Amino acid sequence: MKKLALLLGSLLVVGATASAKEAVVAPVEVSKEVVVVAEPVVEVVTEEAFRPTGYVGLEYKAYGKTEGHGDKDTWNKNGNDRARLQTTFGIQMTENSRFEGRVRDYSNLETGANKSGKDYDTETRLRYFYKHSDVLTSRVQYRHEEDNSQNFEYMLRVNAYENKGGLLSKVVLGPKVYHSMAADNGGAYTNAVGLDIEYAGNLPLGFTWDGTLYLDQNFYNEDVKTSATSTTKKSFDVTWELYVYRSFGLYASETNNVDFNMVAGLDPYKFRQYSRYSSAKKATETVDSDGKVVATTPAISASTTEKNTYEAQLVLDVTATHQFTPSVKLKAGLGAEYRNWDTVNESEAKDWRWQPFAFAGVNVTF
Repeated sequence: MKKLALLLGSLLVVGATASAKEAVVAPVEVSKEVVVVAEPVVEVVTEEAFRPTGYVGLEYKAYGKTEGHGDKDTWNKNGNDRARLQTTFGIQMTENSRFEGRVRDYSNLETGANKSGKDYDTETRLRYFYKHSDVLTSRVQYRHEEDNSQNFEYMLRVNAYENKGGLLSKVVLGPKVYHSMAADNGGAYTNAVGLDIEYAGNLPLGFTWDGTLYLDQNFYNEDVKTSATSTTKKSFDVTWELYVYRSFGLYASETNNVDFNMVAGLDPYKFRQYSRYSSAKKATETVDSDGKVVATTPAISASTTEKNTYEAQLVLDVTATHQFTPSVKLKAGLGAEYRNWDTVNESEAKDWRWQPFAFAGVNVTF
């Protein structure tokens, strides 16, 4: 009995101990919340430093004889069998300033004593632009003409309207002052104030158009003949240029293109306050050191240019271009121009004639 009691007591102690262990609550793990604070990201935009850019172009263009030249009506008297070497260049010097130039050197390809044009002429045009804002740009221009006269012009160009792709895509207004002087730099000169209105736009079927309307009030230091017996020292003149363009791609590859180009328009139409009168001039001969006649200038009869005159033109050409490198482009082409070269008075404009031409050139950008 005693052993049985001891056994029962031991079992009671073990059961109590097990119950006590089951009642113990396990410790609770408390997870710590990690808070990540994001710093604001500031995007720093670094503008690319300005780098001057520009271009240089060279083109040689040869003009043939105008249709009908050589008969009693020598159309386009001073423009036949002539060549032109044109050099163009430009550089964007700063974000706001740009300089451009164009030099045309003309040479006479005629031979013999019947040459009707001068052997050599040069025409130079230099322009400097300064952009004051997106609307206003100043332009200073210098020109040296073929007859050795010179002129200077200042223009404030105002971007008055812009609508890319529209029928009228842009209008630029250019109030200006102008001074021109004769070849001797001390003879006849002209001062003028005026307004140029430049415009451009888009037409259906891929055509585009542009032009300029020049409004000039001219003041002359010498009398200008308006007839055989009358003169004036001032006049208000309007010159209107209007051109329509279209190009047709004939062939295209990654580096080569062949295009058929067309330009038609008024080049220009002039509306003058007064007519212009030119006195008759006698024929002259140019002789060399041996007394041989090398050139003849025919006599010119007295003539009157009407108040209103115009020249209407159509220029057609086929041009091939080759992109030699990303910065070098070569070109060459053939074409012809149709124009009323000599009879330009509004009341009697006539005698449109073709003149063929060929050209080749290169353009380099940097």
